[in-house]
Amino acid sequence: MTEKKDTFLLSRITDACCKNFEPRFFDFFDEVFQQKIADTIKHNGVPYLFFGGHPDAERKMLCIYPDYLSSEDLEWPIFAIEFEKVIPIDHRNVLGELMHLGITRESIGDIDVGEKKTQIILHQRLQEFMWINFNQIKGREIRTKIKTGEQIESFEKNYKRMSVVVASNRMDGIINKIWGFSRQNSLVLIKQGKLRVNYVEIYKNDFRLKSGDVLSLRGKGKAKIISMDERTKKGNIRLEVDRYI
Repeated sequence: MTEKKDTFLLSRITDACCKNFEPRFFDFFDEVFQQKIADTIKHNGVPYLFFGGHPDAERKMLCIYPDYLSSEDLEWPIFAIEFEKVIPIDHRNVLGELMHLGITRESIGDIDVGEKKTQIILHQRLQEFMWINFNQIKGREIRTKIKTGEQIESFEKNYKRMSVVVASNRMDGIINKIWGFSRQNSLVLIKQGKLRVNYVEIYKNDFRLKSGDVLSLRGKGKAKIISMDERTKKGNIRLEVDRYI
């Protein structure tokens, strides 16, 4: 999102907090913008919830609702399209096809590409449009199936467990080990604001990481530090890291 668009959305959300008479559902947001929303709403003291169709979803829809309602009473305007993988495809192929149809990114939740099938979570307003217009991927015809919110499945995230050795828990010395580039490139990427720790942009190359931190590097992907307690004989730190693929 652009800064101007971010400001406009946060203004709408603040307005919804002030006029909290019924549930207000917004579009899907990534983890970074979810944090910005949470920081905005907490000053207003109103109930809110993020949900992306299943418990492990990353992109989530926002609902602001009055305190006389329970979160269990919310009827989320979410559905999913499912189709079998007739050819090898990845997340980028699916997203590109949706963009080609003129669908905005905010209307799309998680795109889960499994070994045999793919599931796309979307805003309910797109159900009829998708049923009529989404019928191919990479030029190959596909058969789609509509899934209600209750039928949406969780997809296990694929990751590679890595063991790396570093001199310290400084961020610049860790990310190059995870993604395989030079220490100098690490500094450039950090200064450019391309790295987030727990979905917050970090610009300090000597930022100290800890177990449980989630690292997001724009254009490279995501990784999670599982442990950093073990020491080598030379006193270096051995990290266990899950790099998502």
